[in-house]
Amino acid sequence: MNQYYGLILTFIAGLFFLIGGIITLKVKNKDKLNIFSIALALVIIINLLIKELFPEILELLEGYNLSFKIMLILLFSVIGILLLKVLDFFIPDHHHDHHDNEENKKEHDSHIKHIGTLTLIGLMLHNLLEGFAIAGMTLSDFKIGLMVCLSVALHNIPLGTHIFSSIDMKRNKGLVICLTLSSLVGGIIFFLIGDISTLVLAIISIITFGMLIYISMIELLPELVSNLKKKEAIIGLITGIIIVVISMFI
Repeated sequence: MNQYYGLILTFIAGLFFLIGGIITLKVKNKDKLNIFSIALALVIIINLLIKELFPEILELLEGYNLSFKIMLILLFSVIGILLLKVLDFFIPDHHHDHHDNEENKKEHDSHIKHIGTLTLIGLMLHNLLEGFAIAGMTLSDFKIGLMVCLSVALHNIPLGTHIFSSIDMKRNKGLVICLTLSSLVGGIIFFLIGDISTLVLAIISIITFGMLIYISMIELLPELVSNLKKKEAIIGLITGIIIVVISMFI
């Protein structure tokens, strides 16, 4: 029975991206929402990297010696970064100007869409792994699986707000559906395959780690720095910190 509960929880966790989307639809000023959501997403992703993903990688590599761990983490982190860098060239509308004239405003809006698309793709892979985790935890203990699901759902809301406020929904409906269902797909794969090598899981986690580093440091951080004096950015940072603190008690 816990198997079915596990799949239900993975589906619920993915749906919380849509709550972020609903928030986006209710806000009229998209420019202010973009600034807020970028600051918020940066805090959430950095917390994801430090508090969840990196410790998980170390746990998966627990049986290996230190030099092998360092080599593996460096190698596949770089691969993750390069994967998104290569993908960068195939995602159109990537400009980054902040002047006040109409032409540069359009270019800046295009850059925001570009960041949203990259974030969405990077998070899809991460959510597959989260689906593994939720399904696995629920199989052994439903209460633990529920807590993991709530933790994942909590950070999916602000990330969903960022993505939905950044991308062109008409052109990216398929990607949004894939993102929403990615945790469920991870849970289904877990139950279909069963035991998966910890080394394979570690490599996938490290590649995801590299992708999220690229998104946070190369895409989100420069955008935040350029808008740091605006109150929306400050509110976004504070909100992100509050969410991180709340998640620590779940």
